[in-house]
Amino acid sequence: MKKNLLTVIIEKTHTGFSCYAKEENGLIAVGDSIQELKNNFNEALYHEIEYQNEINKTNKKITDYEINYVLDIQQFFEYFKVINKTAFAEDYLNINKSLFRQYTKGLAPLSDKKLLDISQGLHKLADEITDITLAV
Repeated sequence: MKKNLLTVIIEKTHTGFSCYAKEENGLIAVGDSIQELKNNFNEALYHEIEYQNEINKTNKKITDYEINYVLDIQQFFEYFKVINKTAFAEDYLNINKSLFRQYTKGLAPLSDKKLLDISQGLHKLADEITDITLAV
């Protein structure tokens, strides 16, 4: 069965984060951190599904949805300060570190292709970390 895709746009606010689903009018959440925001969004989605099941006599579940959280590059690297931009640019992107810092500060235009390359670099880093277990 094909899952329903929800594109959830995350935005930084003065008090934390907010988000909304592009495909579902009114499906929103807030949180102090991105993790809290995601938890709150999942809860809002669960209640929306329950409501839709009740009024439309359907049997949808939260597992019928695939959620794609979207955060712009500037906000991403501001939130994940632990990522060394210089090392990341050199080791995972093979691009000029000064230009990369400009991308992450919104000072240089960023093409869709370059944005995809950066996303793929982040996923590569995440995959490498996932495969490691620390030992004493």
